[in-house]
Amino acid sequence: MSSRKESANKRNKYGQGSIRRIKSGKYEYRVRYQDEFDRLKQKSFSCDTVEECLARAKEFKQDLRYKKGIIDKKTTLAELIRQKIDADYARNFTGESGYDRNLQTLAILEKDGIGLKPIQLITHKEMEEYLKSITSYSNTVIKKVYSLIKGAYKQAADVGIIQFNFMLLPEFRCPKSVKRDRKVRALTEEEQAALVDALKEHKKKYGSNEYSLQLMIELLSGLRMGEINALRPSDIKLDKGYIHVGQTVSRGLDCRPYIKEGTKTYAGERDVPISKALRPILESALEEMKDNPLGLVFYDYRKKGIVQTSQVNCFYRRICEKAGIECFGQHALRHTFATRCIEAGVQPVVLKTWLGHTNIHMTLDIYSDVFDKMDFGALEKFDSLIEAIM
Repeated sequence: MSSRKESANKRNKYGQGSIRRIKSGKYEYRVRYQDEFDRLKQKSFSCDTVEECLARAKEFKQDLRYKKGIIDKKTTLAELIRQKIDADYARNFTGESGYDRNLQTLAILEKDGIGLKPIQLITHKEMEEYLKSITSYSNTVIKKVYSLIKGAYKQAADVGIIQFNFMLLPEFRCPKSVKRDRKVRALTEEEQAALVDALKEHKKKYGSNEYSLQLMIELLSGLRMGEINALRPSDIKLDKGYIHVGQTVSRGLDCRPYIKEGTKTYAGERDVPISKALRPILESALEEMKDNPLGLVFYDYRKKGIVQTSQVNCFYRRICEKAGIECFGQHALRHTFATRCIEAGVQPVVLKTWLGHTNIHMTLDIYSDVFDKMDFGALEKFDSLIEAIM
């Protein structure tokens, strides 16, 4: 049988495409197909066996159908990003809170014409101008927008929707905000004393919410406010002398608060020691707790729901005004706890665990200015060592 007839028989047997033996001794399976842009192309698969060739071709065709199903010539930048956001959420790579944050970031892009334009039609100059236009946002927001755009262009290049990914060029670095980052600073000892006095003097109005105990817990433990508002009685181990942090208040779809089992980071699940100053605060919180559907120590009995950090922030602002101190947001109390720990000589590796930081570098970076001011008697130790040697 001639090679032409053999090739034709193979094509009839295996369907679309042809298979033949090549000089190397392997089999080559050649198929014609239409790509995601309806261009007619040809592809070959070389394998040791016919079965391997057919399997690789089948995998290729399945991948092609996937690409053709989600991407076409008219896919806009925003549509491509949304597909990735939805896919990550469906595969559980992001949770409710991450999904909601991504959608809010995407909304910024959708407001601009560039987000509604097919990605393959966006010019180098248009992207430059857009990146300049978002410098009015905070650096946090800019980084999120830039990350989504860069990811979309990588995906578009990977599947062939664009021929060149200009987001890889040096000039397309993440822009910086024209606004100065507002650094949350710790309270001084005088400010801390004034705040505590204001909290003690505060008189709760009948039927209103007040959050003095949560603020004191943050000041004396360094827990994040979301972690405090997610505490259950079983998390407070008064007999063993520690608080177990294993969940937090998170924001889900449509900004709906929920208790997330698990913390902000994997290092966030931890045991934080109960100091002498903190113990009576926790005892008061447990005594004042009422039955509620979620079994939380702190619960919004007026709205019948979870206490949100924004509610505590509003209360904290009023307390700062009463105390006559500048308000940097209640998160300043976590920084104040950490600062007092450093001033007391608590080692960074211990503080890292108490704060739930992912690594020691985060602790050293955030509180570098505090560590720089503290010498912990270093000169005296040095002098003592030299005297012993000399």
